[in-house]
Amino acid sequence: MTVVALCSAKHSPGATTLGLALVAAWSDDAPAVLIEADPAGGDLAARLGLAFEPGLVTMTASARHANSEIDVVGHAQPLPCGGTAVLGPTNPDRAEASVATVASRLSGAVRAIGNGVIDCGRWTHNSPTIDIMRTADFTFVAVRPDLTGVAHFQERLDGLTAAARGRIGVVLVGDRPYRAANVARATGVASVTTVALDREGVDSLHGAASSRVGRKSRLVRSARSILDALEVAPAEAALA
Repeated sequence: MTVVALCSAKHSPGATTLGLALVAAWSDDAPAVLIEADPAGGDLAARLGLAFEPGLVTMTASARHANSEIDVVGHAQPLPCGGTAVLGPTNPDRAEASVATVASRLSGAVRAIGNGVIDCGRWTHNSPTIDIMRTADFTFVAVRPDLTGVAHFQERLDGLTAAARGRIGVVLVGDRPYRAANVARATGVASVTTVALDREGVDSLHGAASSRVGRKSRLVRSARSILDALEVAPAEAALA
């Protein structure tokens, strides 16, 4: 199965919502999980009205020894539009310690149970999530399609590419003012896709509208297109 690492270069471009959309799209076909592994702390539990435990802290506590099995399923909670999530704590110290405990083993644990998205938060060169990006099948960087968003991504492109071992793509959150072709030319990144801006779809992913609406929303349908394109991308990148 496939594991995607998800991060942002700067600000809050909607990476976590993208993660929810990707898992909702994937869950139609096979088990899919979102791991909230942002070292700065998670916000999904509060946003979705879910409990903080079980979650990342309880999962990593049970797998604190290097040879311990990581029980992803036992610490995940169901999401409104399909799939499950292992929710991170809001406290950044607890979040960073938890991520560091399992970072090098997390992709393998997710891959063993199905498809998964690991939300790594904002990328920094010394983040413990680098081990997640290194072991994931592909890394998506969520970028706002404006001058500031693209500029911040370009400043970090070399480090991101090295951390992901070249298996990297951009997901633009919306298509204005710059489209995917514009950003691909400007950055030299071959894989640039777009996820739809869709308020109704976002509300559904957050549980504020029916799951049926969410799964058929423009947001989830565009996430499905991104995943369909990904089927070839990791193998090609590995050969590069």
